[in-house]
Amino acid sequence: MSANDFESREIDASRPSAARMYHYYLSGEAVFDVDKIFGERIFQIFPYADAWAHHNREFLQRAVRYMVAQGIRQFLDIGSGLPTVGNTHEVSRSMAADARVVYVDNDMEAVNRAHELLQQQRALGSTAVVEADLRVPELILDHPDTRRLIDFDQPIGLLIVSVWPFVPDSDRPYELMAQLRDRLPSGSYVAMSHVSLDDASDELKQRIAAAADLYKETSDPVNVRSRDDFAAFYDGFEMIAPGLVYAPDWRPERPVDPRDPARPCNFAAVGYKP
Repeated sequence: MSANDFESREIDASRPSAARMYHYYLSGEAVFDVDKIFGERIFQIFPYADAWAHHNREFLQRAVRYMVAQGIRQFLDIGSGLPTVGNTHEVSRSMAADARVVYVDNDMEAVNRAHELLQQQRALGSTAVVEADLRVPELILDHPDTRRLIDFDQPIGLLIVSVWPFVPDSDRPYELMAQLRDRLPSGSYVAMSHVSLDDASDELKQRIAAAADLYKETSDPVNVRSRDDFAAFYDGFEMIAPGLVYAPDWRPERPVDPRDPARPCNFAAVGYKP
């Protein structure tokens, strides 16, 4: 997709979207009736959807805290979704008041809600929300709000958490990641996660595959990738310890339950650009 091909996605109340469903799993709030109905169908197939979403969210928050501790003060959060508790600007500013954040999403409901929250918090001076698509990196990187808040001569914290599953191979995701990587200054970090079947039990594999099949009814079909396929997104980066692990196992701040059925459903890692 080129910049000329990008079209704003109108809010479609007739079909669930990835951003709205992720919000539903995290908060239990359905934006539209169709989201609640779809969510109930997902929970029947994959009853760990809420735990899966929280593992992703908590990984993002830990990654942000890690990056702030390493001196990162500017973040680009692509596929940020609808705002909920513990957003990137809130987590980063709890440690560094001068942190700047640009949120990016192609879902207008997510963009509108994020803008409303930032207005309420009077945070628009140091935070922005951009309507753009991961499949058009130049629209994100060259957007006026991105250029206003992000200094590309200083290290950046790039967040792409649970977004690549919604980018099919036909859209050449590894080339898109390379474009983003090449624009990052030395000293930058990237945090990403991805749904996977590699280490799941046979029963769990069937459940995840069935849920992914159901997502064909939404605006954002799901693509499941292997550990090796996910690791390929980190080409050109040095992985920070503990490397590529299950999302709840990345530098946990409380004991991880090895019996958690949702634990092997997500791989996650943080990379450093030397």
